[in-house]
Amino acid sequence: MEILNEDWEGEDVWYVDDPRVPPSIRDHGARFRNPARYVIAVDGDYLLYGADGELLDLCCLR
Repeated sequence: MEILNEDWEGEDVWYVDDPRVPPSIRDHGARFRNPARYVIAVDGDYLLYGADGELLDLCCLR
């Protein structure tokens, strides 16, 4: 996968439809004007990125 954002260097970047991404996180990412396409999981938190590499949100499960 091409690195679109310098935050991605050394990280395991997933596509938003990857089965490791919880459905509630995937649904949240779909709500943005620029929907989430990529996810990085960090210690139970999820960073959502758009197709252009823009950071959209940092979220976690409750």
